[in-house]
Amino acid sequence: MSSRRLTGYLLPLLILLSGPATATATALTTGTDAQRERFVQTERALQQGNRAAFQQGVRELQDYALLPYLIHADLNARFPRIEPAELDRFLERWGDSLLGQRLRTRWLGHLAGQGRWEDYLRYYQDGLGATYACQYHNALLRTGRRDQALDGVETLWLVGRSQVSECDPVFNAWREAGRLTPQLAWERFRLAMEAGQPGLARYLRRYMPESDRVWADRWLSLYEDPAGLARIQWRADAHPGARDAIAQSFNRLARRDPREALTLWESDRRDWGMAREDAYETLRFIALRLTLRERQDALPYLASLPDAVFDDLLRQWQLRAALAKGDWETVAKAVTRMSGEARQEAAWRYWHARALEQMGDHRGARALYDGVSEERNFYGFLAADRLERPYRIGHRPLDVTPDRMARVSEDPGLARSLEMLALGRLIDARREWIHLQNRLQQRDRGDLEALALIAGQIGWHDRAIFAAARAQHFDDIDLRFPLAHAPLIMERATAQGINPAWAMAVARQESAFMQDARSHAGAMGLMQIMPDTGRAMAPHVGATVSNPMQLLDPDLNVSIGTYYLRRNLDNFGGHPMLSTAAYNAGAGRVRSWLPRDEEIPADVWAELIPFSETRDYVKRVLAYKILYEVRMGMSPTTLSSILPPVTPAARLSQSQVQHQARWSGANGGRPAVNAYCDAPGYTDTPCL
Repeated sequence: MSSRRLTGYLLPLLILLSGPATATATALTTGTDAQRERFVQTERALQQGNRAAFQQGVRELQDYALLPYLIHADLNARFPRIEPAELDRFLERWGDSLLGQRLRTRWLGHLAGQGRWEDYLRYYQDGLGATYACQYHNALLRTGRRDQALDGVETLWLVGRSQVSECDPVFNAWREAGRLTPQLAWERFRLAMEAGQPGLARYLRRYMPESDRVWADRWLSLYEDPAGLARIQWRADAHPGARDAIAQSFNRLARRDPREALTLWESDRRDWGMAREDAYETLRFIALRLTLRERQDALPYLASLPDAVFDDLLRQWQLRAALAKGDWETVAKAVTRMSGEARQEAAWRYWHARALEQMGDHRGARALYDGVSEERNFYGFLAADRLERPYRIGHRPLDVTPDRMARVSEDPGLARSLEMLALGRLIDARREWIHLQNRLQQRDRGDLEALALIAGQIGWHDRAIFAAARAQHFDDIDLRFPLAHAPLIMERATAQGINPAWAMAVARQESAFMQDARSHAGAMGLMQIMPDTGRAMAPHVGATVSNPMQLLDPDLNVSIGTYYLRRNLDNFGGHPMLSTAAYNAGAGRVRSWLPRDEEIPADVWAELIPFSETRDYVKRVLAYKILYEVRMGMSPTTLSSILPPVTPAARLSQSQVQHQARWSGANGGRPAVNAYCDAPGYTDTPCL
């Protein structure tokens, strides 16, 4: 029996939704509808102080999934004038739930404030955070369990930031008992310095012996002025903390001016008194910052370094510097000198193949392309193009046993999440879901797979995508690349004259189809539109944005997002890669990354994007575009056919036209499309 169907397990709970599951979940039976209506009425009775009506509602809803929300609201309203027996009953039944944790921590805070330390010990649980952990140790102190209280305080002490004030009594007792050694004082000082907390570090000096304070002051001085390394008269082997002070100062100087850092480093022929591995680590960071700043100009220096200085990250940037110069021999060498694990990554096998191809070793290149073309990603599709092979999709639907599906679907946490979803309370629904997901992840990865399937089948696509990723299952293409909002996105994309699969790919990468998504930077909605961008673009789609919250409306958001993609495409000569990069990083930055004179192959340009976020974004969106063409019943556009060489801005349109002409001519005047294979449910064609 396939677990792709939930018949017999979830159908009694809710109706499967045909569209997004945000605020439109509805019950299958009248009974559930009646319970929801009664739940809302009972909530309102509590808010209005109608206790009789509230208690009657609670009695009627004893079997309803959201009953704990009513009882929790009542306990909160009467807090702290609640009976311990009421609290105990709630925690006994729902103690491991999200509401149980909230009530427990609030109660613990109350007990600490009242000095009821024995009760605090009874209700305390591990994993509640530093505030409650410190109060736990304080409770042990106050109840005469001094030795037990002082054990384990080192874990709370050894953090690189200021601890909560609740830790102060515990730290005081711990120090008075002689548990704070000079080594522990210095170790926390080091953590504070590494965390960029010099204020805390200065405070910690008071707990050091005078001999260590001298070195603390020296480190603090270098923190303020890393170039002061040129004036110091001591070396890394002079004190246990001297090495850290010198290493951090070189790192800070290298971030500011890697050439100055390198010149200063080379002024001491004995590696500043560092052990060899420590010296290599510092030199490695200087070399990395130099390569990030100077690209190909750093290649001669990198070539002079011993292999022991390199790690995989530095090798990768040596490879990128070599790409910028067109030094294919160094590209190949950089890959062969990476670790065995890194050499197996698709990116570096692809670039090794490209290098061999450029150097005339076509047989070696084909062998490498052959392996890379098996992968479902940007490099795999480009490798398939090189070999003129179909794209391997590798679709493997999740298949979870019926017993596991039944167990997960009957979890009370899932029921609470789905009921909140049906009530349109998306934030509460998501909180319950995340709490459940975290709990299942600790139990069994297979349970997460079941949860992902459930989310996909009710149309809660962002939860399905995230749960599948948590379960480390990446091959269910239907689940991971849903056709959420497809009619809307197709309509708006077609109106703008852009490929709908490209717009779907952007929305998938931007928000995972979470229509109320908001980024830390302030971007909003399905296609993550910044408010300023929304206001500027809205008139072009016949709209006005007076309130940023309007951007959470899918219709407006997608209208602006697809127009913005079209505008970028026009501004960058019809180049999809540059347009995708501009959607993420802004058109101004992308213009600054264009070459001044020469022509750069598009795959090379993508690898040289300075921002790792944008570099990864571009590769994902272009790969997702192919997957969405498959999902939408389209023949995938050959990826290489839409990646003309990147030129100075004035020649981009010409480059695009010439590139398309070459592909059209090679394809008999037809659009450049590719076949695909190994996609059960889409094609019966296996990959050879």
